[in-house]
Amino acid sequence: MTSVLDVMLAAATLGVAGLDPAGAAIAVGALAAGARERHVLLFAAVVLLGTAAWGTLLSLTLGRRLEGLAWSRLLPADGVGALVQQAVAAALLAWAVVRWRRPGARPPRPARGGRSGAVGLGLLGAGFALTAVLDPTYVALVVLAGRDDSAATAAAAHLLWILISQLPLVVLAVAVLQGRHEGAVAWFQRTLARWRPLLATAGTLALVLAGGVLALDAGWWVATGGFLVLPGLSSGG
Repeated sequence: MTSVLDVMLAAATLGVAGLDPAGAAIAVGALAAGARERHVLLFAAVVLLGTAAWGTLLSLTLGRRLEGLAWSRLLPADGVGALVQQAVAAALLAWAVVRWRRPGARPPRPARGGRSGAVGLGLLGAGFALTAVLDPTYVALVVLAGRDDSAATAAAAHLLWILISQLPLVVLAVAVLQGRHEGAVAWFQRTLARWRPLLATAGTLALVLAGGVLALDAGWWVATGGFLVLPGLSSGG
């Protein structure tokens, strides 16, 4: 149970750090270009469910295989956990530095152009989901969720991450379902212009928090031989 809570906490923190309005911006652009509401909903569904499914698959394959690498013969199981945590922490803190120096920086995403029909938006959503691997917070969750033995936990963690990181798209999709998307589009454009700097700062701080916690935990293992913050997650369950 501790491990499940650790994974979900990591997913929530990384979701805040990975908060990205790009999905909503693509949907808004499609609506402005005359796309049908159900096609925009298809795009949102493919982005949300596709990204979660893709991450779950990676966690259950690539994430789990990290335990079997050759270094596991040189380190005890907890040592492997500390090494993985330190690597993830370094990546998150490096991305935080990039975002701090360039507040507008974010992982590459598919361009807004292309067809606005069902096929075009569906393919665009699939491409958007696949490019999640370019986001350091997503990669971090792939690694951390892969250390839990439960497929359900990994799936729930990735679903939580995408719902938080693509919260603007979720809000827009709900508005479309309720037939209130015209006002939501205007609200999104105003809100993004007003709150973009604050959202960027919040995401950077979340990156520092997540990276700092993992680095502290790994350092504590080096000093004491035990984990301080995430014992369940670090031991793989």
